[in-house]
Amino acid sequence: MDDKLEVLLALLPEMENSLGNESPELADYLTSLGLLLYHDSRFGEAEEYLSRALIIRERTLAVDHPEIGSSMNNLAMVLLAQSKLLEAEPHLVKALRIQEKVFGFEHPALATAVNNLAEVYRNTGKFKEAEPLYLRAIEISKRYIGDNSLETGELYYNLARLYVMLNQVKQAEDAFKHVLTINENLNGKQHPRIATILSDMSTLYLNSDGFEKAETLLRRALSIREKLLSSDHPMVAESMNILGCLYLQNEKYNRAEALFTRALEIWEDSLGPEHPKVIMVLENYCQLLRLTKRSSDADKLDQRLSKMRLKKSFT
Repeated sequence: MDDKLEVLLALLPEMENSLGNESPELADYLTSLGLLLYHDSRFGEAEEYLSRALIIRERTLAVDHPEIGSSMNNLAMVLLAQSKLLEAEPHLVKALRIQEKVFGFEHPALATAVNNLAEVYRNTGKFKEAEPLYLRAIEISKRYIGDNSLETGELYYNLARLYVMLNQVKQAEDAFKHVLTINENLNGKQHPRIATILSDMSTLYLNSDGFEKAETLLRRALSIREKLLSSDHPMVAESMNILGCLYLQNEKYNRAEALFTRALEIWEDSLGPEHPKVIMVLENYCQLLRLTKRSSDADKLDQRLSKMRLKKSFT
């Protein structure tokens, strides 16, 4: 991929000279470059070329041409990869309007576009705007792909996360259960995706009344990751840290400490001693030390954390 990409980048000046700076063919070439860069995680460069492709198409094509909608979706995808949500939003809105005009309101291609816009709204706090879009995407997907497909399941998963943010526990629980059933039926009960769903679902029960439900879900998630991954894999540490936080919250300090210390070992070895994940688990461990009346140890850890945060602020 890298060699092919570098060759295509080197050919760009020649293509600009031969095709012209405003030609649709150059827009196609820039789009291909941008998508290759996107898949190579070179998002800044991808944004540059996809932006140029969009400008050319807007100048040379009708305002509601499908290629303009496609360019807007491509650019929005790259912006989302860089967490530029507010910049992505207007492109997604315009692209959706074009697709609706060209394909109709119930075309299967719209499910992804509607979901992407809903994701932006969810992550920017526009919850009222997000919910009907998720529901619409689900209905389109159910009609054309089926209610028990992985694609429809992912739409339910996004809707469930919205309901978590809205504290609508029953709706979130129902959506998560449906996602879980779909994935278990199609991927099996020991799939990595199952562990992620279980971890997210556990957030519904992070209170004293829901402790047993949350513990069951998190222990199962940890077990899946331990079986599928190496015992020192960063995702195993992720599960340990989350389960440790549950135990900390419910005053089961010995269990929490064992998990925090093991997660710390894994993350320090695999990610480095100053990684944000290391800082996170150290903060949790520091809280545990204070709750268990080990102020001296907590103070020492606080000093270490202060140095780590200070160093990070200068990088």
